[in-house]
Amino acid sequence: MRRLLLALGTLSLILAPIGPSAAAPSHAAAGHTASPRKKAPPPCSKAEAQAADKVLTDLAKALDADPTKRTAAMAEHLPWGEPAKGADEVRLVQANYVIDYDKKLRVPLWTAEHIVASSLDAKVPRRDCFRGDPRLDAPDSALPADYDEPLYDQGHMAPFADQRYNTVAGFNSFVMTNMTPQICELNRGIWQILEEITRRWAANRGDLYVFAGSVFDRDGDGRRDPDAAALHMRSRNGGERVAVPSAFYKVVAFRRAGGGVETLSFLLPHDQSNPVGDAAVAYLKAHITTLPAIEKLTGLHLFPAATGLQEDSDLWPFTNYNPTSLCHSGAKAKAKPKPKPGPHHGAA
Repeated sequence: MRRLLLALGTLSLILAPIGPSAAAPSHAAAGHTASPRKKAPPPCSKAEAQAADKVLTDLAKALDADPTKRTAAMAEHLPWGEPAKGADEVRLVQANYVIDYDKKLRVPLWTAEHIVASSLDAKVPRRDCFRGDPRLDAPDSALPADYDEPLYDQGHMAPFADQRYNTVAGFNSFVMTNMTPQICELNRGIWQILEEITRRWAANRGDLYVFAGSVFDRDGDGRRDPDAAALHMRSRNGGERVAVPSAFYKVVAFRRAGGGVETLSFLLPHDQSNPVGDAAVAYLKAHITTLPAIEKLTGLHLFPAATGLQEDSDLWPFTNYNPTSLCHSGAKAKAKPKPKPGPHHGAA
């Protein structure tokens, strides 16, 4: 099923006419090239964005019409069952990952992806294609305009570099339902480093299952805060539609040869820690956590049907990579005053 959908996406872009660049504020996010000398590829055109949107909406219609196909598509990325869904959440299924999106907070609570390393194509260039999600009513989707403010990147939960199956798959990692507000030091720092290491683990094992998610625990009691307690970004248009997570987690898992599932879990605070090299490795080791701790923080049961689950407590080995942050003085936007707190607004 995944191969068919990937082929459909590529064909859609081949047939689409070339149009003007999609107008959207562009914020850097994890996956940018580290060299400032290289000119970034152009963003997707309006026609390319529309063709990529059509892949998403056509698939949504097909899955809605056939529950068995939807179940199979979910199982591709969630083979050990899916977490329960809250009242404000919607599950958005595409060929290469699944989003659990909260329409009230306007961020993904989690994404799940089955990374098949042999199918990734490093030659697919990153071309930003940030846009609202066509599968949602306009007021429900976060928008690039929500991130038109001085503090936060549009941070991928399922990263672009995990979606280098083809051009369309890459474009469809940029839907705003896959974005959370992340400061540069996290998004282009340790979060991006962990993404890169995760892909190396996937290459070593052939494939890997990955949960990435948002945590809302500003009072530090180890449990999810009420939605009303969430901090919201204030965009330049005055809107405060998108909530800012207090931390992020990532759980990587693989099927053990003898049966069962083996996992490694991380909980990263949303702060300005920006370690590199050996310090980044030490930082990740210090932030390994347990599934019960993440599940208590989020109220989720991430592997409801798993049997023979083994949790690891040390960083898995990786080679030929020196952890490097892409957040540095030349990459960061000019410092601007922090927006003043205020009442939440409606649609921006």
